[in-house]
Amino acid sequence: MKFIRFSFLFVFLISLNTQAQFLSNLSIQGKISNAEGPYVYLSELGGGQMIPIDSVKVSENGSFMIHTNITKPNFFQISNGGKQYAILVLEPNENLIIDLNTQNMLQPSRVEGSVGTEQLYKMLKNMNGFDMAQKSLEEQYQKVAGTAAQDSVGKILAYQYEQINQQRVQYIKQEIASTPSLATLLFIDKIEINENVELYVNLDKALYPKYKDNSFVSEMHDKVAKKLRLAPGSLAPEIKLRSPEDVEIALSSLRGKVVLVDFWAAWCSPCRKENPNNVRLYEKYHSKGFEIYAVSLDKQKSDWIKAIADDKLPWIHVSDLRYWSSQAGKDYGVGSIPFTVLIDAEGKIIETGLRGAALEQKLQQLFGE
Repeated sequence: MKFIRFSFLFVFLISLNTQAQFLSNLSIQGKISNAEGPYVYLSELGGGQMIPIDSVKVSENGSFMIHTNITKPNFFQISNGGKQYAILVLEPNENLIIDLNTQNMLQPSRVEGSVGTEQLYKMLKNMNGFDMAQKSLEEQYQKVAGTAAQDSVGKILAYQYEQINQQRVQYIKQEIASTPSLATLLFIDKIEINENVELYVNLDKALYPKYKDNSFVSEMHDKVAKKLRLAPGSLAPEIKLRSPEDVEIALSSLRGKVVLVDFWAAWCSPCRKENPNNVRLYEKYHSKGFEIYAVSLDKQKSDWIKAIADDKLPWIHVSDLRYWSSQAGKDYGVGSIPFTVLIDAEGKIIETGLRGAALEQKLQQLFGE
């Protein structure tokens, strides 16, 4: 009788396990070398936090099997309890096979069954190749540093180093253009958006319709939208902020003038170094219809006012004193300062990022010199 009960219980447990595997829409089969803990942990990345999904025990030979459910394609993380982890790009109904080593979780020896994860590690392998090549050049430079050959050899090594940078960028561009995916999203930030707007737009068009609920895709979509908002010929987003005298001044009130919208701050050293050049250009072109509308990203009003006085800045100043939370900064997609946007008399954007000699040359063109 006891044997019958035991047999029934055994069959019941096997049935539950089989049912769980049947109901799951994702499997991860793997092996982990140099295990640091008894469990493998799977988490999902989202909303700036790690969301635990599942954990399974690692067998004596390092193998493990995860059967679980995911609701949508996304980025995931798998770890063995240590500081290192592997990144996964998973979609429902995939059967990933991955062999890991805790000594370097980002270099799996085997990746199969997940298109996104396979592409991710193919790209990482190539990126590591570029990094190793540059490291070799750095080591060569250290050997000649301080010697008579430093100048001549150093120039050659610097040229080769920059060539590798260009090769890295070109590789990422080609991968994104040929196979746009969630995996390529992890590398797009290595490409400067100001010089590659079309690449960003094409990736956004490929991903957003399919993955608009993905927080990482949505973040890039917003970034692209803000960038397109600043495309030449577009109407500059309105700004209405208060001056140090607490008077609201709208950017649109300056129609009829060529306006440089200058995002800066008292604490920004590069901004302060740029101010003398802006003062010179302002004095030269202000009477001809040139104006500067300076938006400060300061937090303390006293710092803001002191910087204006110390640098003798005679143009229009506004701020909400909200630092990087400035709404104007968000509307213009400001990620670093100084950041400028040159606007024509109709309020349309001429160009972004103009500073120094490039700004002076553009003003010369606009004012017929």
